[in-house]
Amino acid sequence: MKEQKAGLLRRLYMPAVFCTALWGSAAPCVKKGYEWFGIASDAPFSQLYFAGWRFALAGLVVLLVAWFLGHRVLPRRSEWKPIFWISLFQSMIQYVCYYIGLSGTTGTKGAVLSGTQTFFALIFAHLFLKNDKMNRQKAIGCLCGFAGVLALGLGGLNGFHLHGDGLVLLSAVSSGAGALVSRIYTPGRDPMLLTGWQLLMGGVFLLVVGRVGGGQLGAVSLPGVLLLAYMVALSAAAFTIWTALLGKFPVGKVSLFGFLIPVFGALISAIVLGEQILTVSNLSALVLVSGGIAIANYVRETKTEGGQA
Repeated sequence: MKEQKAGLLRRLYMPAVFCTALWGSAAPCVKKGYEWFGIASDAPFSQLYFAGWRFALAGLVVLLVAWFLGHRVLPRRSEWKPIFWISLFQSMIQYVCYYIGLSGTTGTKGAVLSGTQTFFALIFAHLFLKNDKMNRQKAIGCLCGFAGVLALGLGGLNGFHLHGDGLVLLSAVSSGAGALVSRIYTPGRDPMLLTGWQLLMGGVFLLVVGRVGGGQLGAVSLPGVLLLAYMVALSAAAFTIWTALLGKFPVGKVSLFGFLIPVFGALISAIVLGEQILTVSNLSALVLVSGGIAIANYVRETKTEGGQA
């Protein structure tokens, strides 16, 4: 029994927590990137240009890792449609909203609001998939999550602002839709190939839109370049490790760790950005959103104990 627990600690718990810590650091890193690259809060095209570099490079890294591991990296003709639809929701729409929205909110609120993508994914699955309907525990998880959003809006860090918080929440809606699209198109296809290309396609889209709109990096320094390199590695490493975990363990056991992403996001925002997170509304929102994610994914675990969904 002790050997089995030690094996799970090494093969599942530690890698999963590592991935959630990486994803949790994304919001504060984006805001710090705006500071170090001299990108103003009222310069949306520069924000998209910055995002484009991150995701285009991350897509290239994922494809290089896939090639190194012996995967096929050139899409077949039939795979371009799935790549486009996944990229549309998970890279293009999502990150247009996310990067512009983060300029108008805090890293803490951005991390908590991003966590609601789990609940939107459940709602879309209920609406469009016959074999994944809402039940009592999933509904409780969703209610907890949206109660967390309400807690932020009623008092957390000067209330709820549509330009910032609203756009980040809209990015979570797009991410939830992207999860549905991925579930439709990924089975039977190499997830690393799809994700590498959808990141690359989305990154190029963001670069082009940002550049056409006059976006640029106002200042380029060694700290900024190192931060961008970390963010590229963050996306590539977290996806690669998470995909490997999903290949070895039931989906529920892996996705249950998603409740840690808002937690890490809030903690890292406090450390990196000096934000005040120890308020009643912030802590209430964090507990409700993270708890809702745990409840919702615990339901999935009980249903998929024998294998992946």
